[in-house]
Amino acid sequence: MAQVFLGPSQDADFFSGRTDVVENSSYQWRSHWLHDWSLLATLAGHGKISLGEHSFESEPGEMILIAPEHPHLFQAEPGWNLIWFHFLMRPHLTAEIHWPEEVPGLRRCRLTGTDLRRTKAALLEALQLDHRRAPGWHGLAYALLEEAIMRGFAGDSQSRGDGREWLARAQRLLLQGPEESISVDRIAALCCMSRTKFYTAFKEATGVSPRAWREFQQLLRAQFLLQSTSLPVAEIVRQLGLGDPFYFSTRFRRFCGQSPTEYRRSHPAPEPDETLPEK
Repeated sequence: MAQVFLGPSQDADFFSGRTDVVENSSYQWRSHWLHDWSLLATLAGHGKISLGEHSFESEPGEMILIAPEHPHLFQAEPGWNLIWFHFLMRPHLTAEIHWPEEVPGLRRCRLTGTDLRRTKAALLEALQLDHRRAPGWHGLAYALLEEAIMRGFAGDSQSRGDGREWLARAQRLLLQGPEESISVDRIAALCCMSRTKFYTAFKEATGVSPRAWREFQQLLRAQFLLQSTSLPVAEIVRQLGLGDPFYFSTRFRRFCGQSPTEYRRSHPAPEPDETLPEK
């Protein structure tokens, strides 16, 4: 049999748990959450995940990402210890999923060293946040989960030597410092590319230009801060390096159809649920 530890809600946009196979025999079960994405990370032992006619072994250091509407079956041997998440993929991340796709609907990556330690720590913290659900848990848990997904891509790219590590470096550089300090020429040089080659490769990989990608990420971060903090709009603009507050307000309205103030008013931070037990 398996010991399963679930989060407090099974119908939210973020639901996690941990499974330990403890009985001295093989054990199998089928996933019942197919409307959202699934991320599985093996902490110890080995298990098998099957999609249709295809089966894949999962071992420590591996993460598996399964797209919605792809039924899958688990077959585990004693000692398989995994953590898992069911979640709605936020739009900005969909274009960043560059993990190798083994078969339609299933992606897999393997991490080692520092990437593995940091990813494991992020996922365990996200799991704990989900189970405790203290005020403000949701945004942080999502950020940790997305960090693991992005680190999975960067770490797997480096281990396979496929040359895509330049993209993670470029994205980090684009988010550093105020907008006026960002030089596409400098980032291209640090990625060992000409400006033209860098611009073309970046747009092919993400679907947008470097500056459009940066603005999209900043506006998403602004949304999170407006909803989850009481920081004045001017301070959010300053922290994110967004320049003039009036210009930011115009960009934000174009992005989500509301001004920053209107968005904050219509998206209040959720109140903590005092009925949920501490675990």
